[in-house]
Amino acid sequence: MRFTLLGPLEIVTSEGSLTPSAPMLRRVLALLLLRADTVVRSGALVEELWGDRPPRSARTTLQTYIYQLRKLFGSFEAGQDAGGSLVLLTKPPGYELQLGEDDQVDVYEFEALVNRAKACRHEGLIEDAVAALNEALGLWSGAALTDVERGPLLDAEATRLEEIRKEVLELRLELDLQLGRHHEVVSELLSLVSANPAHEGFVAKLMLALVRCGRRAEALDVYQRTRTELVAGLGLEPSTEIQRLHHSILKGDGEVGHQVSAMAPTSPAQLPPAITDFVGRTGETRRLRSAVAGDRGLSIVQVLGPPGVGKTAFALQAAHELRSLFPDGQFYANVGDLGDSGRGLADILAGFLRSCGIPPDRLPPGLRELSNMFRTWTADRKVLVVLDEVLAARHIRELTPGGSSCAMLVVSRTRPTAVPGMVNISLGPLPEDSALELLGRLIGPERVETEPEAARTLIRTCDRLPLALRAVAGRIAARPHWSLDRMIGRLSRSDNLLVELGEYGDELLASVEASRRQLSGITRDALDLVAGLCGQTVTPAVVADLLDVRVAAAETLLEQLVDASLIEEQTSTREGHESGYRVPALFQAAVRQLVDPWDAPPARPVGPSTSPLREPADV
Repeated sequence: MRFTLLGPLEIVTSEGSLTPSAPMLRRVLALLLLRADTVVRSGALVEELWGDRPPRSARTTLQTYIYQLRKLFGSFEAGQDAGGSLVLLTKPPGYELQLGEDDQVDVYEFEALVNRAKACRHEGLIEDAVAALNEALGLWSGAALTDVERGPLLDAEATRLEEIRKEVLELRLELDLQLGRHHEVVSELLSLVSANPAHEGFVAKLMLALVRCGRRAEALDVYQRTRTELVAGLGLEPSTEIQRLHHSILKGDGEVGHQVSAMAPTSPAQLPPAITDFVGRTGETRRLRSAVAGDRGLSIVQVLGPPGVGKTAFALQAAHELRSLFPDGQFYANVGDLGDSGRGLADILAGFLRSCGIPPDRLPPGLRELSNMFRTWTADRKVLVVLDEVLAARHIRELTPGGSSCAMLVVSRTRPTAVPGMVNISLGPLPEDSALELLGRLIGPERVETEPEAARTLIRTCDRLPLALRAVAGRIAARPHWSLDRMIGRLSRSDNLLVELGEYGDELLASVEASRRQLSGITRDALDLVAGLCGQTVTPAVVADLLDVRVAAAETLLEQLVDASLIEEQTSTREGHESGYRVPALFQAAVRQLVDPWDAPPARPVGPSTSPLREPADV
């Protein structure tokens, strides 16, 4: 199938058009296509379709749209492939549209062509770069999603694509001017400036093209019109670049007619943005900086912690603070969905190398060769690699840079096999003062000061997890008439605590589900059992009794769950008493929602003979 989004939405097959006509169905399809091969949260789809006022039937209606799309694609069995080339899967907390090998989406073709053009430019192959950019721009047949009714998410995507289109067009015009094609691009630039009078990139190139064509007076006139437009419309003077160009034209500077833009490639800078309200973690940040900033060779730091504790936010905050130490590039990849896939790792390495300016046709085909090439490129450079949601030591080994002045930050749900020299930094729930500070930033410090005891109760109810605090704060901010006590009441009465957290609850559920999926069968049984005890603290002896295993085996299972950051160990201060283990309330809610009652481990009720806190008489 071929899908087009850079213009009207269309689905074309060898048999003809499959494009749906129902407006809401087209919106669901468009969003799934724009985020193909990734899970799109149900909450995001609901927001796109109904904004912040969804009907009570929103989830049921959304399921109907998903069914209709599966029927359209010929895939009926709950998203299982029924012979079609693509599959629409249900994956908590939403849905994933997986493209087949023969499926084509014009948006992704556009992005691939632009990347190829940038690689050619880096190598000095300007003609090839222009050809690739023209091919990319030729994929557009109108404004992005021009015939799709758009909600907030699709509107943002359409705006993003249009901005990228302008950037690509500006780059192609720049390269055309480098090739001396000023006569060919003048008419195109005149049209672009007429349609975008405040776009200073187009204006500067039009001025250059005109002066190189010997039309100096017209170039000066363009500057005056642009200045008038900017001052009258925005109260701004033209940029320094355009003012400098104007001054050179006035002086009759001969160099203006032969200006060539600098072609020095920029260093890869792939870090997602850091959050603006990051708080706390001073000690952990100091330890991370010490591990990375030292002169001890390649540094690998692993950030561990339970779901929702803010591991990724912490790593990205630190990475941005450390950027100046790694001027040759910062790379980022989320490897959470790769499993043990070598192909996925190869794709990541190929992306890293393309961003370094290596043309696609020079990349070797195999994972080992790509890994060697990446290590070679980084051997004499200072780069930072950030890997998110790492599940296996292989992910670390294959993506490790080769330079002794490089560093790697690894964010893990669980402890992968140890890597030599790796420093582990474990994050727990925020300290109370940091949690209160975060809550104050999110809902306003005056709310916390007005209801201090309720604020403390609220952060404890959220297990002092940043993810849960953000969710609750979002609800409070949207309902300023609610007191903190009212929010606490809703959380304590809710049959499903995650429902009260909205989309953040979906995110937490997905994170717990991913961690739970990595467990062995009996370890998963132990988690489900302890979570089903509603927050009680249990000893290894109790778990052994309930699972019918030896105490030593039960203790091993519980420690595996501690390593997976899904349960907490509570050390007893009483002499002769065992340590206890418990599942935090939010994780209990997530596990209970994930457990199929038919698959739950057989467990006897906790009674006098199996009290969670009893001491074994003779085991």
